Amino acid sequence: MQKISKIWNSLLAAAGLAVLLMNASCTGFKDNSDRSLQELANHLLTQVGGTLDGKVFPVPVKAMDGISIRVEGREVFLYQYDPKLKKQKQKLDQIRKSGKLYINGIAFKAAVNGCFVMIEHETNIKKKELLTAFEKF
Repeated sequence: MQKISKIWNSLLAAAGLAVLLMNASCTGFKDNSDRSLQELANHLLTQVGGTLDGKVFPVPVKAMDGISIRVEGREVFLYQYDPKLKKQKQKLDQIRKSGKLYINGIAFKAAVNGCFVMIEHETNIKKKELLTAFEKF
């Protein structure tokens, strides 16, 4: 009876560990793909200030959509990827791992939040505010 109890406890511990590991692996990607790039831009402009510059060409970064905002006289670029598309998910995963987005061979420090990427925030006077607002979206 004691042997069965030890086996049962071991199985419960293993199951608990498996659940814990699955939850930890799922927290690496925030699914905010139901939200739009325009919503993100509006959120940042409300939180940090600035103006909407307009659409940017997303093809060089292999994104679905792109937009730029102007904060403290400097452009900040926002891109949206579709994680349901294999190539865009791979690109997004690569950006998340490296922390960089390459445009024509030039590396830009990138912040990733779910399916959104922000670049050119590093040199902005409101860098901290931009990152905080971006991460809260």
